[in-house]
Amino acid sequence: MEQVTAARRLLDAGADRNDLVLLARAIAFEAVFTALDDLDCGADVNVSGVDVGWTVMESGEDGSPTGRPLSGLHEDLRTTDPSGRDGADLWR
Repeated sequence: MEQVTAARRLLDAGADRNDLVLLARAIAFEAVFTALDDLDCGADVNVSGVDVGWTVMESGEDGSPTGRPLSGLHEDLRTTDPSGRDGADLWR
């Protein structure tokens, strides 16, 4: 955290290091959640009149698609929290 100039200034000004770490984690979580949610949508919901989209597919060991779509990735993100708290500590 101290390598980031803005964080260093905040720490020097008296900001709590744990609060800054929590803020950084929450921002990272939101960025990943939003990206996964966009992938799960299968199309850009902000564009009208375009009939194209995408799907995230599972692949086999050789890299070839299995034909099974992966969905709900954004919903599964909280289950990857190594603390086991499902990200609940980010919003305390």
